[in-house]
Amino acid sequence: MRIYRIDHVAQLVPDLDAQVSLLEKVFGFRAVSRWDNAEAGARGVRMEIPGSWGHAWLVLSPTDESSPLRTWLDDHNGRPGLHHVGVEVPDLDAALSELSSRGVKLTDGVPGKWAEASLSPPEHGPGVLFRLRGPGTLAMCGDDEPTPVAGSTVEGPTLGVVALDHICQAFLDRDELARWYADLAGFVQVWRTPEDEHPDMADLVLNIPGSSICWEVIMPRGEDSFIEKFYSRNGAAAHHVTFQVADWDAARAACEHHDINTFDDEEGVTDGAAWKHTFIHPKQTGGVLVQLFWEERPGVWVRSDKIPPVSR
Repeated sequence: MRIYRIDHVAQLVPDLDAQVSLLEKVFGFRAVSRWDNAEAGARGVRMEIPGSWGHAWLVLSPTDESSPLRTWLDDHNGRPGLHHVGVEVPDLDAALSELSSRGVKLTDGVPGKWAEASLSPPEHGPGVLFRLRGPGTLAMCGDDEPTPVAGSTVEGPTLGVVALDHICQAFLDRDELARWYADLAGFVQVWRTPEDEHPDMADLVLNIPGSSICWEVIMPRGEDSFIEKFYSRNGAAAHHVTFQVADWDAARAACEHHDINTFDDEEGVTDGAAWKHTFIHPKQTGGVLVQLFWEERPGVWVRSDKIPPVSR
């Protein structure tokens, strides 16, 4: 199975319009289309992410109590969150056959159009949901007949997002998950931290062929690791999403303007280039832990000062 590219990241919330407004005013996203599909049980808005051409952010909401999206919210105690990552594959039937041979069961889908499944190793339980579609089909979220919308005028400062940099997944063994994704879908490992660089974690990053969005895997180390605690509550789920910002001071000023608190500030220098990051709590983003990242020379942090990937 191969993935052409990531099409979108989908966020599920109970209040669609409030979330769209937040993403417009704070993150600077632009709504481009919306739909209300009672048959599919989904309402949604497709939004452009600044600097992430070809990758969109979808905000979804259930149409009624019988919707599968409502079931998902109920299963998560009503909490909004990251629902799935939408991707294109060259042959949907072949992809489904591959998943079946690996013991990966589908969680949703429309025959011949799209299918949904957790692409993490099934013996570890559910992980991040992916929705797969093949060539010639575009809709996979009830957006069969979307209506174009004119983006609203945004007054005041936004975070100055210039790209969706990466999606981060928690897992107990980074190398095991990296091998799984490489074998299943051709993900390519590009860097990894030394085992003992951090006292409570180790990580690595994978490139997804055809996508500018990377995939980070973080695993716990030592006692009382925050990743261990996250994993015990959520399993192999998405931990956070990282957006790169153009101007650090402007991004922090926008957070203050919108009464958004940040935490876990950190900064450093890699290969002579400064970088900084901070986090925004899911309670202020609609259920997704967001990392804001800035670097003096974009691309340096992910490419430099890392030990070479281990051949497996």
